[in-house]
Amino acid sequence: MVRTLGIDFGTKRVGLALSYGTLAEPHCVVNNDEAIFAHIQQIILDEGVQQLICGISEGEMAVKTKQFATQLHLYTKLPLDFVDETLSSQSVRAKLGVRRTVNRRDSVDHFAAAEILQEWLDMQSAKEYA
Repeated sequence: MVRTLGIDFGTKRVGLALSYGTLAEPHCVVNNDEAIFAHIQQIILDEGVQQLICGISEGEMAVKTKQFATQLHLYTKLPLDFVDETLSSQSVRAKLGVRRTVNRRDSVDHFAAAEILQEWLDMQSAKEYA
């Protein structure tokens, strides 16, 4: 199975998750700054990532997410796919019992990335068995 990186884009932080077979695991949260592409590229090299999956919502944030993901795709030369992430962060907060606060936000972004990635992995498994 292809090693995949799940991405929960945010204007300040980006949550990342990695696939382990058919399971997604939270990996880390990185600051969305001038070094983000180099940081993600290093994770890609260290972990043997071959595919990018980015969560995308609707509205203005979707435009920013597509711009970021497209730039990352061009930087890494890896295949890119999108998954609807509507309410993924809220869902994770509810599961973890975490309210949205500035100091606790970091603990949610990589879990949201894992939820996005797991949805994509489940869709791929369903296609294989269809």
